[in-house]
Amino acid sequence: MSTLSSFRSSADLGFGSNIDEGRWVAYIRRTLEEELEEDTQIPVSIFSVPKTLLLSAPDSYIPQEVALGPYHCFRSELYDMEKYKIAATQRYQREIPNKNLQYLVDQYLKFQLKIRAYYHKPLNFSGETLAWMMVVDASFLFEFLQVCAVGKGKVPTNVPSRMSHLVELAANKAANNAIFRDLIMLENQIPLFVLRELLEFQFSSLELADDWLLSMLIGLSKDLSPFKMVEEFPKLQLMECAHLLDFAYRVIVPNLEEQSLDPHIAELEDDGESKEGEKDWRNNLLIII
Repeated sequence: MSTLSSFRSSADLGFGSNIDEGRWVAYIRRTLEEELEEDTQIPVSIFSVPKTLLLSAPDSYIPQEVALGPYHCFRSELYDMEKYKIAATQRYQREIPNKNLQYLVDQYLKFQLKIRAYYHKPLNFSGETLAWMMVVDASFLFEFLQVCAVGKGKVPTNVPSRMSHLVELAANKAANNAIFRDLIMLENQIPLFVLRELLEFQFSSLELADDWLLSMLIGLSKDLSPFKMVEEFPKLQLMECAHLLDFAYRVIVPNLEEQSLDPHIAELEDDGESKEGEKDWRNNLLIII
């Protein structure tokens, strides 16, 4: 994990017209000490889209409905969805022990260097801002995955009961498809471990949380796939995947070194009608290949 990729905001470091050299040195020392304690290197996996691609097809790479993560979080044209994200966070808070989100924020603060390392751009946010951003966005993503599971009639057993309002939301296919489209954009990703931490905080065991998350992500990947696929998906370890788009890629385009590509297993759909979001999915997928 590089110091540059985990750079805090200029405000945190006292940057501006007058640089606070003492705070800068303290920051560098603290960052290096923290990084020495990391067991593994975190490769950058959430890239900013090159300007040439943005100019050629901006709608394929820029979210139009909802922002997840730091790249588009403060775009004013996406603020309409903020109330839904906050509502999802409130519903999540009612389900967790002691109804205390601050504990989860504190956990994300501990992981802020790891979170920052996933992103290609330096993130000009304080640690607390980034932590709350992860809580709100992960809560929204978790609830949306539940909406999809309810709509498909594939709700795993032994999960928290918040399904009455989700059934109504699941019926709104047009809205879901628009959000689907944004969730698969490369600049609109959050680290998958952030979502896993959220579920671990709520479920009674890590195994149950992983089973629930894996079930939802496989269902979403199948819906997004531009290929005809069989029911048996490649076995994946959740923590091997950087984010939702990376997970979908690993499911839809299996590692050829581990299994041969059988045309009966994965066959490109070519019926003259593109699936919703297929072009955008392919455009964003090409960047992570």
